[in-house]
Amino acid sequence: MTRWGRAFLLAAGLAFPARLAAQEPKPAPQPAPPPGAPVRPDSVAQAVRPAPSDSARAGVPGQRDTTPPVPDSLSPDSFSSVLPPLGPPSGPLPASGRIVFDKDRLIFSGAQTLGELLQHVPGAFLVRAGWYGLPEVVHYAGQGATSVEVVWDGYALDPLGEDSAGLDLERIPLGLFRRVELEVLPTVIRVYLISDTQPVRRARTETAFATGDYQTNAYRIRYLNRWRSGLGVGLGVNWFGTAGAPSTPGKASDLTLWVKASWAPSTRMGMEWEYVRYSLNRDALEGVLPGRRVWRQDAFLRAYAASRDDGMGLRFDALLGSSTYGDSTSDVQPAISQVAAITGYRAVWWSAEATVRVRDARVPLEVSVRGAATPFRALSLSGYAVRRSLLANRASQEIGAGAALRPLPWLVLHGALRHRDAVAIPSILTDTAQRVADWSAGIGFVSRRLDLDAGVESHGAYDAPAYGTFAEVVPAGTAAAGRTLTVRLAVRPAAYFTLSGWYRQPLETTTAAYEPPHHTRAAATFRSRFLPRFRRGALDFLIQVGVEAWSDGVMGRDSVGAAIALDGHGTVDWLVELRLLSAVIYWTMRNSQVERYEVVPGALMARANQRYGVRWEFTN
Repeated sequence: MTRWGRAFLLAAGLAFPARLAAQEPKPAPQPAPPPGAPVRPDSVAQAVRPAPSDSARAGVPGQRDTTPPVPDSLSPDSFSSVLPPLGPPSGPLPASGRIVFDKDRLIFSGAQTLGELLQHVPGAFLVRAGWYGLPEVVHYAGQGATSVEVVWDGYALDPLGEDSAGLDLERIPLGLFRRVELEVLPTVIRVYLISDTQPVRRARTETAFATGDYQTNAYRIRYLNRWRSGLGVGLGVNWFGTAGAPSTPGKASDLTLWVKASWAPSTRMGMEWEYVRYSLNRDALEGVLPGRRVWRQDAFLRAYAASRDDGMGLRFDALLGSSTYGDSTSDVQPAISQVAAITGYRAVWWSAEATVRVRDARVPLEVSVRGAATPFRALSLSGYAVRRSLLANRASQEIGAGAALRPLPWLVLHGALRHRDAVAIPSILTDTAQRVADWSAGIGFVSRRLDLDAGVESHGAYDAPAYGTFAEVVPAGTAAAGRTLTVRLAVRPAAYFTLSGWYRQPLETTTAAYEPPHHTRAAATFRSRFLPRFRRGALDFLIQVGVEAWSDGVMGRDSVGAAIALDGHGTVDWLVELRLLSAVIYWTMRNSQVERYEVVPGALMARANQRYGVRWEFTN
């Protein structure tokens, strides 16, 4: 996109809402609500129906909007307690221990895939074989395929088939979620995906289209609604296809179907059923990836009951589900069944949760407990413990703890510990448990204009499995202990400008896979909401330039045990987004540098690859 094209886009974005505001008719007088009718806060009324713009209200100073709200079976304010995020327990976690992406942050993150979203975690390294549509995996702290664990609405997504060592994060569309929580521990990133739900009794429809270089197209259609009886529904279709970049030729396409049905007759009880299926067709990438025709489906039913309407107190969840995988190269269709019971209690200053989860024969029983507490304002504590019974009389045990102390309003001291006596791949009977301890400690300074945090992380030598899809070119991972220094920075000189990023440096020589020295990622973000001229959310404009760089490291080991070199490189990414009312237009450019590089042997990353599209939500 040329600079004149960007200038025209910005000018159009400024002029078009102004015309809408100027031509908007004055609202007709509305009758006052009948005596005794409930009066909702303005935030609730705006959630039920569109509110007039600020420019329309400016001509009538002091006038109150007395339009009766649309009746609803459940108040939007209490809906979060009916279906609360099934992420870490409530209560603050140590600094940098939790990263939350709400709907607004997901839209303006610029991430096209879950793997790109995880790049916000300091030290996370995204491994992709060249272009969109090909597998991607995130490596963190030298943990290989065990770096990321994913939970979808309380249902644990276990690797299956080609993904038997780890999940392909390319296959999870971000457009299906209203919230993503990341729980960051010294050597694992736990991802809690919260699927979208319509909070009010009104239909919502979304259409999204994206296109880009190399005939890369994506389409998404969603419909969500909820009725007075408490019934709710969510339907979604997501299709992606590409002809493949010249550096990694090969067509790929996938289709994801999503169905969610819920019934919430009150704020204290209900149930939901969810079904997700993706089908992938991928041509072979010679010498790197075999061709695949695969599909996977996950379906689960969850029932819940609570003692209070506000999300506090006692809550019980019961879950039953199964996952099935099919591959064109095999007639075997592996399947995993899962049953779970979750009991939790939330109070003002503490919360706790206990879970019993039964899977298939590989993991017959899993028992876990976790909690968080703030005994006084300056101290936050959290902890968890997990025990898994495995096939062939094996077992895995894990405990973790974290703490944050804030002796001064601007000073934070934090630390975390993770101890494992765990089996890396339960499905391999010869795999035995490994005992390893990991920890982190740091200090942070927090203010309105500046956030600065520096910490030291230590991870032990853990023989992590290599990613299954890349086994042909990276047969084995590495098991290397090491300590790293991580610095995080966010500077906000103005309300509309932010400079943020992180830097990670091993403190000693290490050969951990995809943990290169001098790894850094930074972004300069300009975002203006154009207030107070337009009502909040009517017009947002964002432009961001991001830089990622790393020095020489290793990818893993080949079939004879020799290290596979990872060459250092730097990339520059661009993101431009414009929100006009309920429509979002975006443009991205990845790796705008002229040099090519590879993070998977034989798969060169495409240069200056562009994608652009629009996402539009509307109610009717």
